[in-house]
Amino acid sequence: MTLGRTAVRGSAVSIGGQGFRIVLQLVGLAVLARLLDPADFGVVAMVTAAIGFADILRDFGLSSAAVQAPTVSRGERVNLFWANTGLGLLCTLVVAASTPLLTALYDEPTLAHIVPALSLVLVISGINTQYRADLARGLRFVALAGSDVTAQLVGTIVAIVVALMGGGYWAIVAQQLTVALVALVVNVISTRWRPGLPQRHTSIRRFFRFGLSVFGTQVLGYASKNADTVALGVFWGPAVLGVYNRAQQIAVVPLNQINGPLTRVALPVLSKAHLDPDRFSRATLRAQLAGAYGTGTVLAFVAGLAVPVVDVLLGPGWSAVAPILALLAIAGVFRSLSQLAYWVFLASGRPGVQFRLDLWAQPVLVVLIVLGASQGALGAAWAAVIVWPVYWIVGLLIASRSAGLAAGPLVARAVRALLGVALPAALGSWYVSRWISEPLLAIAAGVLAGVILVAVIAVLVRPVRQDVAEVVGLVRHAAQRSEKAMQR
Repeated sequence: MTLGRTAVRGSAVSIGGQGFRIVLQLVGLAVLARLLDPADFGVVAMVTAAIGFADILRDFGLSSAAVQAPTVSRGERVNLFWANTGLGLLCTLVVAASTPLLTALYDEPTLAHIVPALSLVLVISGINTQYRADLARGLRFVALAGSDVTAQLVGTIVAIVVALMGGGYWAIVAQQLTVALVALVVNVISTRWRPGLPQRHTSIRRFFRFGLSVFGTQVLGYASKNADTVALGVFWGPAVLGVYNRAQQIAVVPLNQINGPLTRVALPVLSKAHLDPDRFSRATLRAQLAGAYGTGTVLAFVAGLAVPVVDVLLGPGWSAVAPILALLAIAGVFRSLSQLAYWVFLASGRPGVQFRLDLWAQPVLVVLIVLGASQGALGAAWAAVIVWPVYWIVGLLIASRSAGLAAGPLVARAVRALLGVALPAALGSWYVSRWISEPLLAIAAGVLAGVILVAVIAVLVRPVRQDVAEVVGLVRHAAQRSEKAMQR
């Protein structure tokens, strides 16, 4: 099997597995929205912004370095495990010690209890880092998807039980701790690897050199992606942040649950192909094909159906979420497309180029997003719609040039996906659903209308038809190979 087909097959397997996880997250979202107050979500969101930053330090780019490296010796693997475990423990201690600072920043006394509890996620994830990297290096996408689904299932059940018992925001805290712990246990069982003692004479400096640039890029990227959460928490408090966070969660669920698996597939496959220019070009085009037509279409439907989606998932009292959700879903399309540049930079061994790009680009994004957030939740959402398309196209052009790829075909496929599929899906679903008062019926009719409109465009426009046919063919091939693999 070619690496291009391996990428698409892996994407299909991963996304298929994540489909169940998306359902679980949406069910949990719907149930918890009816059991908890917006402020409960808001106070936890204040903490998760800090936890997420520490989580990047916990990884330090070592997972990407391990996946990208042509070879990893047993001694290096052991030392990488202990490095990530140590970083995770250090981050847990630092975050727990920062509790008074976070409490003062947000002027929210309840954070004194939430911060120490959630900090434990960092040490658990630190232990898990190299187990996940090992599965990715081995292209064991089914095992990775199984880990994510199992962890999400158990975490959702725990959260609902705690919420039903009147636990309030502790339901969300318990969910995050459970997901991290169950994922670790499942990955340990899947890899069947037990680390020994650190190998004193084995150096992992090359991984830290690679990881340093990745770490810098991820820190800058995280700042731009979470500046809205921090700013809204500081400016407007937990209630407004809770409303924004629910919109963000609905928009980010499909984004993360598709982009996460795609990254785990694309990075090892592209890393193996980058020494052969022709194979690298073909694999890159197919990776973008899966991402653009996958995530872009899903988020387009979310944007078009924002009102009935909020009615179904969150219930009465959450109508303010709908316009924010629509805007964040549009921004999410371009956030998803920008992943390709990230894959190319890492797979071609050029994380430093992206770091230099982000040194000036990400601070600009942060300033614009904070300015938007100062005007409220809608202002933050509009800022995201403005900044992410610009960042996507700039990143793609620089990544293509640095890796020796032709940017034209990549841009052309992305534009076809946006104009030929995403935009018609959003407009068709929005126009039809707005005339139907029953939310579930509105969603069904809107999706049907969007699919029909896309099908008509695919028939009339040959390039779109070719792209759609290729996506369908590759997904069918991937499904057949996956079925045979499971039968064996």
